[in-house]
Amino acid sequence: MLAFQGYFQSGRFISDPPIQIPERKKTIVTVLDESVDEEGAQKAYQSLWDEIIDEIENSDEVLEGEPERLHFRSPEKTEAL
Repeated sequence: MLAFQGYFQSGRFISDPPIQIPERKKTIVTVLDESVDEEGAQKAYQSLWDEIIDEIENSDEVLEGEPERLHFRSPEKTEAL
């Protein structure tokens, strides 16, 4: 069994460092009585973005061709499918 510490914000689980939970694993969520410091939460979020940007800037991978276009759907249209 694995245990991860983090917090929920806008319906998403935020952890520091980032984690990857295996697909289709049963999970147990325990909600504690204590709240997260908003400033600390913002710093953790910014830290994640800083890490992503750093990885991109320091990558030596050569990208070829054109990227595929992304098509976003609004939540209303997704529910109808």
